[in-house]
Amino acid sequence: MINRIKISKVASIRAKFFNIFAAIICMCFSLNGNSYTFEEPSAGMQKPFSQIDELNKKDPALALAFSKKLLAEHHQQMTDFDKATIFSKMALHNLILGHYKVSQGLLDQAYALKVDLKTDTGISMLLTQGSIMDELGNSEQAMEKYLLAEKYAKANENSKLLAESYAYMAYSYSMNHKDTLALKHYHQAYLQLEKIGDELGLAYLKAEMANSYSLLFDDINAIKLATEASDYFKKHQYYFDELFVQNVLAKIHLRKKDYSKAEATYLRVIELTKENNKTEYVYLAYLGLADTYHRSQQHDKARIFWHKYKEVNPDYENPAAEIGAIVLAAKLEIADDNINAAIEALTRVEAILAPLGKHNALSWYIQLYDLQGKVAIIKEDYKTAYFKQEQARELLKIYYNTERETVRSKYKVMFDTDQAILTNKLLEQDKALNKAALENAVQQQKLQNMIIIIILLFVLVLFYFIYRQILNSKALQKIANTDTLTELANRRYTFIYAQKMLLQAIKAKQNFAMIIFDVDHFKQVNESFGHAGGDIALKEISSTANKYVRAHDILGRIGGEEFLLILPEASSAQAYEIAERIRHAIEHKVIMVNSKPLQITASFGIAQLTDKQDSFKQLFNNADMALFQAKDQGRNQTVIANET
Repeated sequence: MINRIKISKVASIRAKFFNIFAAIICMCFSLNGNSYTFEEPSAGMQKPFSQIDELNKKDPALALAFSKKLLAEHHQQMTDFDKATIFSKMALHNLILGHYKVSQGLLDQAYALKVDLKTDTGISMLLTQGSIMDELGNSEQAMEKYLLAEKYAKANENSKLLAESYAYMAYSYSMNHKDTLALKHYHQAYLQLEKIGDELGLAYLKAEMANSYSLLFDDINAIKLATEASDYFKKHQYYFDELFVQNVLAKIHLRKKDYSKAEATYLRVIELTKENNKTEYVYLAYLGLADTYHRSQQHDKARIFWHKYKEVNPDYENPAAEIGAIVLAAKLEIADDNINAAIEALTRVEAILAPLGKHNALSWYIQLYDLQGKVAIIKEDYKTAYFKQEQARELLKIYYNTERETVRSKYKVMFDTDQAILTNKLLEQDKALNKAALENAVQQQKLQNMIIIIILLFVLVLFYFIYRQILNSKALQKIANTDTLTELANRRYTFIYAQKMLLQAIKAKQNFAMIIFDVDHFKQVNESFGHAGGDIALKEISSTANKYVRAHDILGRIGGEEFLLILPEASSAQAYEIAERIRHAIEHKVIMVNSKPLQITASFGIAQLTDKQDSFKQLFNNADMALFQAKDQGRNQTVIANET
């Protein structure tokens, strides 16, 4: 049975302690049962090693204690491969518990025994080594270890180790803001685990995948996966793992700004640390509660739990975990107007971040610049404040644009595929029409030699077919410019019309604005009501929004659940009024799907023509960024893009 990926004291660079369970998933897959290797532990050690694996499922501290005792009592009888295997396991246990230096020392002892890295033990050593590198900020070197482990696992046809390799790589991608790649590798790991029926491994993977889904704003799937993992651990009495997956769930609630659920979940973490005598991990809940109360403006409570956290004072070997705590300290100092203390904390953050590289710590640098800007405002140094906030905004665009466009491109491929299918259908219709026209032409040739009446009838028939061809041409043109589901303008026609009207507005020096809006949580609608129900909802939304479109405006569907409204001769203020009317209409619209009521909401982004923003691409990107901001601020709202 594949064991948990690393449960650790550390957190990822992007979400402070949100990735503690992520570390679990990427470091504890390594204790294996079946073997596909060229070398194995001796027969006398296989049963004790299995006992270590079983203890590790309950608590890595118990497994470590048993391993130490086993090594002390049977050191003389062990082969070099036995010793390397137990050193590898002990290195993993220490890594789970956050003791990186000790873990590296044990790995060095295993390497010294000249283990063939193509064996199961060797592959596990590569994965543990990569995990240490990842946690210390050396992701590129870590990926080299993971790829080598993947290569050997494939050569050995070992699905379990292959799943581990994918999971390690996925966690590394997640730490480095490559969430789409992370999900891709998590799903590859998932397929391998599902193939061999490893329920425990799937539970660990679900907990880790919840992290990546949340970072892509798919909170529904994130909570679903984390809850399934928690329920599995609770049912099988894996309380050590339940403790950490509850911490993951709390961070998802916190990210959703559902502070009451975040508070309740962190309190559950405290209960679990007491019930299972794991009080050394209570600092996770203290830090999380301090952050929760700070964000919900309950500063007195935030200070109480911050002091509780400081009393525990965990010793971090991982730079990312330390940064998370210091950033929160800076926020609390700013809230209490302790500017010098805040500056000191931010200086420490800057020093820790420097060796990591900006591309590996985008989200931390965004928070750093934002907090430095707030400090500058308090000091009335507005020039520095503007500069820092501008730096934060630029990094925010890099972080969200890269990942968002990657995800959007997937849906664009699906959309383009649908358009290709539609085009093929139109070509088939044209072929059928041409065939009919050819048959009629042959018929007309025969009729030419008939009496005048038949000739007149032929002329009438000819004019009839010409008229029908004109109608067909118009119909085909309409089909080419129309979205077949909603009967709105399609993406191509909407963009052509927008560019045409924009040029006219620039030439006439008139106002021009556009609105992009997107249905909130549309995936949940498809999951609950099926794709047919989703189609009904899109039709109703299109019909509702179209009621507020002026005669010279155009509303088009440009993606699955994304719409673009072009507003010639409209300012951003006028566009805002129109967007709000549509938003309220959608929010209060009751859609009946299979006799069941459905109410949904949408988020809106607005951009208008200015001297500095006078191209369609600029306006579209600005409106899209405003839409993303509306989503990020809680959805079901309208945001006007910054015109600077």
